Amino acid sequence: SKWYPQYLATVVIAVDRNLTDVEIGGWIDLLTVKEDVALFYEQPYMQLIMSAISYGLEGENYSHDSAVNLLRDLQYKERLQLSTLTAPLVICFDYQAAAMLRNGRNMEILVPQEGTLSYEKGILSKEELSFRADVEPVMLAAGFVLPNGDYDSKYYPKADYTSAFQLKDYNHLNKLSQDVGKIIRRNVLRTRLYSSADNREHQLLPLLYIIFAVVWLASIINRAMRHRIKQILLLIGTVLLGWIIVRLVKYQIPTSILNRYLWYGYYIFQMALPILLLWLVWRSDKMDDQPVSNKALTGIALWNAILVVFVHTNDWHNLVFRFDPTSPTYAADYSYGPVFYIITLTWVAELIAAVVMLLIKSSKLPRKRAFIFPLIFCSILLIYAVGYITRVPIFWESDYTTVVGILSLIFLETSMQSGLVQINNKYSSLFTHSPLNMQILNWEGELVLASANAPQFDLELQQAALKAFPESVRANRDTLVFSKEITGGYAQWQEDISNLNFLHRQIKESMEKLKLANAILEEEEKIRRELDEESEKLRVMTALKEVIEADLLRLSSMIENLAGSEEKSRENGRIALLLCYVKRSSNFFFRKQETGFISASELTVYVEELAEIAQYVGVNILVSSSLKEVVPVEQARSIYEFAYSVIDWTAQTENPHILLYLLEEKGQIVLRCIASEDLRQFEPNQGLSDAIISSGGSFACKDLDGAVGLSLAFPLDGE
Repeated sequence: SKWYPQYLATVVIAVDRNLTDVEIGGWIDLLTVKEDVALFYEQPYMQLIMSAISYGLEGENYSHDSAVNLLRDLQYKERLQLSTLTAPLVICFDYQAAAMLRNGRNMEILVPQEGTLSYEKGILSKEELSFRADVEPVMLAAGFVLPNGDYDSKYYPKADYTSAFQLKDYNHLNKLSQDVGKIIRRNVLRTRLYSSADNREHQLLPLLYIIFAVVWLASIINRAMRHRIKQILLLIGTVLLGWIIVRLVKYQIPTSILNRYLWYGYYIFQMALPILLLWLVWRSDKMDDQPVSNKALTGIALWNAILVVFVHTNDWHNLVFRFDPTSPTYAADYSYGPVFYIITLTWVAELIAAVVMLLIKSSKLPRKRAFIFPLIFCSILLIYAVGYITRVPIFWESDYTTVVGILSLIFLETSMQSGLVQINNKYSSLFTHSPLNMQILNWEGELVLASANAPQFDLELQQAALKAFPESVRANRDTLVFSKEITGGYAQWQEDISNLNFLHRQIKESMEKLKLANAILEEEEKIRRELDEESEKLRVMTALKEVIEADLLRLSSMIENLAGSEEKSRENGRIALLLCYVKRSSNFFFRKQETGFISASELTVYVEELAEIAQYVGVNILVSSSLKEVVPVEQARSIYEFAYSVIDWTAQTENPHILLYLLEEKGQIVLRCIASEDLRQFEPNQGLSDAIISSGGSFACKDLDGAVGLSLAFPLDGE
């Protein structure tokens, strides 16, 4: 490439003598006069002008501090005008001042006495160029200063270029010029204080934001346990990332149709974000097996999609944004149409609805103040959005996409940390510290989680339990190992069955002790299986023992005395009678636990059974019954005990014949007993008497013309 210098551009002060008559000698004089100062605020001219001012005020090893201080003082005094050349005093290049002279303005061009910079400008070409012979006169006539320093004195009658230094080494200039735009905005204009201020920061800030969002998404994948909630959070993160990426691409394609449609593309993500937040809040307290969405959310999503279509067709109707697409400044010089306000009201209403839903759900949480921090950040987000739309400077000069994204992420994170959005990230810790004897394996059988009390399973036993699913395997005599298939693997735990084994041993011992009452044990075993709680089993056994304990002791005593008895046959019969009585007493006990009633026919069968056994003690009994309905168990038991007591008593008194008659008479259930011998001496024991009285019964002994009869009566239906 070959460089063809064309002219020198020197930074000067141009004074419009039609507007002011102040005397100006240099840069410092700009602060002492009271006239407005205009500055050509365009890139890359601004970098060159700042360097020239700084060189004049500081010297060769200049910084931009002095130029910034000068311009800041002018801005503070409200005398600095940017992007206009109509002020009485103008800081510009000498050829620009000459152009204003040619256009009729009475401009006096002054080279600052403190010093300034002259920049050589020309053409850089890969090919060799040739120029007209009169190029220099033409340049002079146009008001340019030639590279050798020649100029037309009619443009510069008072200019003294001796204080102008022609810059040869541009390295220092290039190094300082990188931050000029940012310095002017922040240190002079006091704008962009809290957002990116130049192209470099415009790219760096989104990259930092993307890193932050990706890290947050990675943490969500690691923390969230519920599948649906994780999916929604990933969608929200994707929307925020997509939004900032579109914004980043937009800044790389200025002033084009594609740039405008990338701007429109913002609203795809802006309208997707509130509906995703609504969806997240709605699903926060629902399980994964419940419906994914509902009709209301679907309707809202369709409405948002229609509004996005309006944005992307704005060039046809201007109902969202109003601007002149042919203007190069349309991106900053535009107004809003009616649909824009509908869009704003829509997403604000959706965001408020999401917050209200969170507040309602927070009332069910143990931490009643959990909503405070999410509400604060949501309020900040709403205030910021309103401020941006109304173009409040502090909000308008910020990066909307980045700020909304960061506030959304903070809102989500505080909602999750406070428990308003339940991601169940404490499940692992809860499981680890739980008293369960359980561990969780993946599909490959590798350990994923284990509780504090989980045993160290033998690998062979662990694999055997997995293969035995859904059955269990025995680890030892008192331990069973179970496995159950769950999402992503298996849950494996062990159960201590030593208590069950102990109960089985107790049952076996009881069965040995009550071998003569086998039927009782069978009934008791049947009921025992139906009871769920160990306490109920113990209660039943204790109650049964109270019922038959005295009879069993008497039975044991009779068996012990049998060897010394002179009438072993009769004593054997009495033992059989007592054994039958114990068995049926147990039946009455269990029947009372079940229904509280017994059929009349079954009661008759029980009495007939006693009559059959009585033959072994020499007592012949005829049983007759006209009962047809059910009988309360308490009454039936008293009738049965009374019958047994009479039979046992007659067996000891050699009373060979008895007639037992069960009937209903005058609203009563009656048992009548007539024997061949006198029954006056018979008296029911105290326990039987108490039972008869407690059941509302009555006992009587009557003289029946040569015979004595006993009767036992109870009110019908237990009344």
